[in-house]
Amino acid sequence: MASIVVAEDDSDIAGLLATVLSNAGHSVRTAPNGQDALTVIAEAHPDLIILDHHMPGLSGLDVAERLRAEEPTATTPVIMLSAAAPAAARGLVDVTISKPVRPKNLLEAANELLAARAAGGHAAEASNHLVDVGRLLAVSDYLTRPAHAEALDAFAEELTRLTGVPMAAISLVLNDSVVVAGSAGLPTWVREAGGVPVEWSPDTIVVAEDVPVLISDSTTSDDEFANTPLFSISGIRSYASVPLNSAEGHVVGTLCVMDDKPGSCTEDTVQILHSQRPVALGLLSRAG
Repeated sequence: MASIVVAEDDSDIAGLLATVLSNAGHSVRTAPNGQDALTVIAEAHPDLIILDHHMPGLSGLDVAERLRAEEPTATTPVIMLSAAAPAAARGLVDVTISKPVRPKNLLEAANELLAARAAGGHAAEASNHLVDVGRLLAVSDYLTRPAHAEALDAFAEELTRLTGVPMAAISLVLNDSVVVAGSAGLPTWVREAGGVPVEWSPDTIVVAEDVPVLISDSTTSDDEFANTPLFSISGIRSYASVPLNSAEGHVVGTLCVMDDKPGSCTEDTVQILHSQRPVALGLLSRAG
């Protein structure tokens, strides 16, 4: 049995998660906000911490930063729950899980992290997914199909209309590059190059962890991509991206929108992108 602290401001969700984890044999304490979470964590010395990102007062990201700065909790496994994972969370938490949360997925992630902790090791690095052979073969399959650039560009243009964000792209992500399959409004140098290296793009997180990413303002958040050319040269300030999954479940690419103005991308933007994934996959899958 493990000790787990769940910080979640929605009491119904907190109760559901506590029930799922308790039924699996764990001891669970809950906190309704970030400040209370820090108090409960200091008292309970948990084996695992689960943080909702959007909480009143201290956000889940704020709490994670404080936990990593203190010796007792610096290595405690942390799961973050969010409709769109903030890019800065990547270096602070072990796993991000998209909301709405599927209890089975949460339990599996919790048990994996607890098993790794008990064994004195670490859970497998999510970045390994970038070089997963099955995933790369799935991406290759899409890349070798007949191109439908005009249709994909038209769809990207529609994404800018639906989201109100002026730049959009449909990408396929290899182990070393983000290939733009269709776009609207992107910087000229990105269009001419056909994409960017993976280390320049937040799509790396989207593919590696199969979660959406939301950057409201790259200049004010602790964003690991803020100094890459995509952001520093092109002046991108806000960014939203969601995973595109093949029929077999591989994350083959992303739908993303971006702007040189801060605050353009919100959680509503992420939800719109989610709703358009079937259309994007249909266009990518067309043959002949």
